[in-house]
Amino acid sequence: MDTYDIVCIGAGPTGLATAIEAKRAGMRPLVIDKACLCNSISIIREHVFFTTPELLEIGDLPLVCSTEKPTRVEALKYYRKAAEHYALELRLYERVLRVDGRMETLRS
Repeated sequence: MDTYDIVCIGAGPTGLATAIEAKRAGMRPLVIDKACLCNSISIIREHVFFTTPELLEIGDLPLVCSTEKPTRVEALKYYRKAAEHYALELRLYERVLRVDGRMETLRS
């Protein structure tokens, strides 16, 4: 059984940012999500963010976009690359059933 210093439930921008900061601090993080990476962004079609790219950045990685505001596709690519860049350990399509010091998940 693997041991982790921190488990982030949810592979959205906040879960990824938390895991990245934990990894940068020398910890071993795990990110679990019941769906795909950044599912809440991926299910919305034709989305353009209201904020500038700088406010969406995580892990000191620049978010470069073609216009003033990033699109859904640009954000998804960015967050996937951030997870890849930091070699985050991801368990996608697994539902967390219980957290009590040990962890039990159910793969979809």
